[in-house]
Amino acid sequence: MARNRRRARVEEASGNDRWVVSYADFITLLFAFFTAMYAISSVNEGKYKSVSESLARAFNPSESAPAKIIEETEFVEVRGESISDAFKSAFSTDYKEIISAVEQIETTKKIAVIYEKNRVTVRVPDGVLFASGTGELMDSGLEFLDELGRALKRIPNSVRIEGHTDNIPIKTDRYPSNWELSSTRALNILKYFVSSHGLEPRRLSATGFGEFRPLGSNNSQSGRSKNRRVDFQILARGQES
Repeated sequence: MARNRRRARVEEASGNDRWVVSYADFITLLFAFFTAMYAISSVNEGKYKSVSESLARAFNPSESAPAKIIEETEFVEVRGESISDAFKSAFSTDYKEIISAVEQIETTKKIAVIYEKNRVTVRVPDGVLFASGTGELMDSGLEFLDELGRALKRIPNSVRIEGHTDNIPIKTDRYPSNWELSSTRALNILKYFVSSHGLEPRRLSATGFGEFRPLGSNNSQSGRSKNRRVDFQILARGQES
């Protein structure tokens, strides 16, 4: 009889402890639940970070895609992902028109194309278009201007024409300084585009910077050669020249 009472007390105690098993199961499920939630939140954080970075690049392309420059070499088109989305949206097929025009010109003339998010610059050494110390267009340079003029005729973009020189002084009756020389060169190109290709004058502007925006050092022949140039800046749509 006493043995039966002891067995009953043991069974009663075991029954009272069964909640521990259920509690342990509950805690295990909670742990699994919160572990899964943490994993999900970590994945989303990575996704949100990726989206955030993509938006930042889209709205600030200058921070992630610096301007690409091709200089002192034969002309080569830069292709692929290096062209930012902002650039593509600003220029669309305009860029292809410019590329098509420049590709048809002799590559040995070292014409360079520079593209940024809001402009394409076609950089031409002064010897392609002008004889040394003069602002009159050479017949041999008209081939380039005709190709570029036809391309500009097909697109609506505004164009800035910039004349640049080295720092070697020039002082003649016609060109008292490099400012007059560089300005005359830019203006003569503008007039040629208007008279020979019918470009709308309101799209064009001409500026002479003289020697004051050099690309290279004026202390060397190669640097001065870089500085003697004409830049054609084709602006993104909506920007005025």
